[in-house]
Amino acid sequence: MTLAEAESDRADLAEKQLHAAWARVEQLEAAVLKRGDDVDAGITIPDAWDDFAQWCESNFSGRLSLAPSARKGVKKPAFQDIRKAAECIQWLANEARNRFLEGGGALANITLGDGIMNAPCGNDEYTFEFQGRRLLASWHIKSGGNTRQPERCLRIYYAFDDQTRQIIVSDMPAHLRTAAS
Repeated sequence: MTLAEAESDRADLAEKQLHAAWARVEQLEAAVLKRGDDVDAGITIPDAWDDFAQWCESNFSGRLSLAPSARKGVKKPAFQDIRKAAECIQWLANEARNRFLEGGGALANITLGDGIMNAPCGNDEYTFEFQGRRLLASWHIKSGGNTRQPERCLRIYYAFDDQTRQIIVSDMPAHLRTAAS
């Protein structure tokens, strides 16, 4: 067996184990919810953007992942309201994901509160690569109206990945440059 074959086998096994772990987490979360408890009750909002990507990994693994461009976007963003961004991520990991999984109603133009809305991207949807596959970012959470002031304008572009059963955040927290910009 060549080194490349051995590494491919190792990667395949690791991916299978990861999917099995996610399935187990889903079972445990379902049991917690059935008991009437909140699976996210102990989550605290990060104090700094430097902690945001790790916060997402620690709290939402198997439900939501940040693509590399989103990780880059949260390193030193101009957008200042980390609490608002974190609450939107938590909504995506729970409410939005459950709607994709269970068909629990339309996601278009849902108000999340305080001028924040979930909406289709429309003509601004785009494909991005995540873990070797192409996904379509056809949704985004937006705030700030039509302003492009980066410190006030939140945008979280995302897709639902049927294969991993996760929300994949493609980019955040700023506007993307698109044909409409």
